[in-house]
Amino acid sequence: PPTAPPAGTPCPQRCRRAGTLQSNFCSSDFVLTGTVKSVSRGAPQEPGWAVVSVLSLYKAGGLGIPQPTKGATLRLQLPCRLCPVLKKGSSYVLMGRLEEDGGALLPPDAFVVPYRPQQQQVLGNLSKRPCRGNP
Repeated sequence: PPTAPPAGTPCPQRCRRAGTLQSNFCSSDFVLTGTVKSVSRGAPQEPGWAVVSVLSLYKAGGLGIPQPTKGATLRLQLPCRLCPVLKKGSSYVLMGRLEEDGGALLPPDAFVVPYRPQQQQVLGNLSKRPCRGNP
């Protein structure tokens, strides 16, 4: 028999992100900008995946990204098929979580916004400041 989805609904009623670059930076495990190479949405009970080519990494949080980071590809698990919305060929600021096995995860409430060059400076400044309450 098919197994029930894990506790908690994989998708919220409405996909919407909360907060700002600043308010989400410290609460996210990793922060990067990247261009979506491919998005695969599997069967309804299966997580989807996005493959992203990294432009800049601002917070690694244990992500095993090879150096140099620019051009490295990263697989991000998408537990919700509907959000965050990612379009192939588009670039985004991606703030996500790390699973226990070190896999990168973009939960439905992940802070994901289309990337604009002027965000680079903001993200660079944020990455230089220590996050309170976190190592």
